[in-house]
Amino acid sequence: MIGYKLLKMKDGNLYPLYVDTKTRIPIGVWVDAKEGERLPNGKVKSRLGPLQFRPGWHLSEIPLAVHIGIKENGVIRFMHDDEVWCECEYSDEINYQPVVEKNGRGYRAMMTSIPVRGYYRFKTSPQMLGKWIIAGSMKINRILSDEEAAKIVRSAGYEPLPRSPNYTS
Repeated sequence: MIGYKLLKMKDGNLYPLYVDTKTRIPIGVWVDAKEGERLPNGKVKSRLGPLQFRPGWHLSEIPLAVHIGIKENGVIRFMHDDEVWCECEYSDEINYQPVVEKNGRGYRAMMTSIPVRGYYRFKTSPQMLGKWIIAGSMKINRILSDEEAAKIVRSAGYEPLPRSPNYTS
């Protein structure tokens, strides 16, 4: 299945945004998700500080993450200049949603292991649009231009997050 992943672009290479940020992600190759470093409190180590342990690749249905970006007056207004949207395929052999829903509601409705050969959906933030697709493996097909991403977002009835006014590509 097709999903979209927001990644950091550095020196022509792609990297995860928050967990395991030093691992390069190749284009055109299936990559299995890895568990991030667990902290003594059970959370995962991230660039932002401790995060809920929810292993797997986090993708979205459209290239828009309104809860990630540059804030202006306390509200996310812009994309980070070093982040790009990628069109990806993700593993969909097993739909783990029934397993997740048996775990309960809210923060209980998730998995604490990688969804091997499959995926499930989970809303990690009340500010986010929709739910993450959390998958066990993914393959980046291509990097989207800002124009391509905007067209997909608008066709879904939303407005894309622009780059900051001082952005130069």
